[in-house]
Amino acid sequence: MSGDLTEHQIELLSRVLQHGGTLASPFGHPGEDSLLEEVLEDIDTLEARRLIRVDRTRGSDEPERITLTPEGYDALGMA
Repeated sequence: MSGDLTEHQIELLSRVLQHGGTLASPFGHPGEDSLLEEVLEDIDTLEARRLIRVDRTRGSDEPERITLTPEGYDALGMA
């Protein structure tokens, strides 16, 4: 499955894995890639594919926390 993911999507999944399977915002380094449009698009795509679960800030669409799903672990070869 990971063969049809972009390099950035795999990096995002790997970053979540490195943080114990759950990553709280900001999702990048301040001033570098924190909540850039591409990261938000990757989050939406990975959520739609059920590779991550996204908890959003109350009253907003901004992601607050992302968690790998079993399918996300599989995509990283961590079955």
